[in-house]
Amino acid sequence: MKFTLFPVLFFIFTSGLLLAQEVDHVYLKTGSVIRGQVMEIEPVDHVKIEDLCGNIWYYKITDVEKITSEPFTSGAQKQQGAGFDAGFVNLSSIGFLAGSSHNAQVAPFSLLMVNGYWFSTGLFAGLGTGIEFFSTSYLPLYIDLRYDLFGKDVVPYLLAKGGYGVPLSADREEYSTSYEYSGGPLFGVGLGLKIRTRDHFAWDIELLYRYQETSYSETYEYNMQSYEYTDVFNRIEIRLGFYID
Repeated sequence: MKFTLFPVLFFIFTSGLLLAQEVDHVYLKTGSVIRGQVMEIEPVDHVKIEDLCGNIWYYKITDVEKITSEPFTSGAQKQQGAGFDAGFVNLSSIGFLAGSSHNAQVAPFSLLMVNGYWFSTGLFAGLGTGIEFFSTSYLPLYIDLRYDLFGKDVVPYLLAKGGYGVPLSADREEYSTSYEYSGGPLFGVGLGLKIRTRDHFAWDIELLYRYQETSYSETYEYNMQSYEYTDVFNRIEIRLGFYID
């Protein structure tokens, strides 16, 4: 786990130094701002800029409002609200829980969606749901909290979620044995990184510790004996998704 988290932590600390430097700003007539290093300017034709993520953008001069060189500090951005502007946001993602080959469920898969509100302070609060596949399929219902650390177009953040997983599979009977599924609590905490690539859209990467309980009971008809089983997942969760505001 230490080796997995190291690149993320390294990015967070080095980004703080980067954001304190002066960078070129290309202001577009659409209202977008591209920050990075201007590579080429043709006054009557185009401008080419490499942004803070290493992407290269090409714009016609007729689409550009102005080009400046300005300090880009985390403190100034935080006062204005890091990440997205305040408002409602939708996040959709796919992911899995990483496990060893000795686990019965090596990599449970999930599709999740969160709807919530982003505050100007950088805090996000929302409600999440979706479908997750453990020993059977479950409907997670949870509260999702996030807090932007710094930045505007590339934003690392902290996240936490907690709630309950409700089984979607109906109780079943097989070979004179009945199976009854029940839900369990869920919890997660970790780091995320969102990367804005255009207005009202950003990619999202998450790495977090995930706890999940699932349970079921077996009842044998010939002697009416019941047995309760609980599966506990303590895993690293990896997710990839996108934001729309």
